[in-house]
Amino acid sequence: MTSPKRRYTVGALAAVSSLAILAAPQSAAAPPEPSGLHAVHDGTRVTIDEYEFSVAVPMWLRPGTYTFATNNTGRAPHDLVISNLLGMEIGRTAVVGSGGMSELTVDLPPGVYQFWCSVGGHRERGMNTYVVVL
Repeated sequence: MTSPKRRYTVGALAAVSSLAILAAPQSAAAPPEPSGLHAVHDGTRVTIDEYEFSVAVPMWLRPGTYTFATNNTGRAPHDLVISNLLGMEIGRTAVVGSGGMSELTVDLPPGVYQFWCSVGGHRERGMNTYVVVL
């Protein structure tokens, strides 16, 4: 089993790698549209499924204002918190029970953001991922 310390180390390495991507020269070809497991991206609305113990979001997005519609498809209550790499919270949804839905609208300038669940212990159990906005 992966220790929480190792998980944070891997997450930090992923974030640093993402920053290197942001600093790299841009090619003339446009990147493909954002995509992610169980995530539907339609303009500025992104539908996300949360379940034990995973939050599935696109790996990257373009800068802009987004409404994240989170569907709790698991059995436990969940929320969605978005923070920057400095740990400053950008926004959070309400905690919803199984079958519930909540929405969060945020402005995301270029950078790397952490998407996670703040319900007790869920973040440490894997409900934690990074999204690159470029």
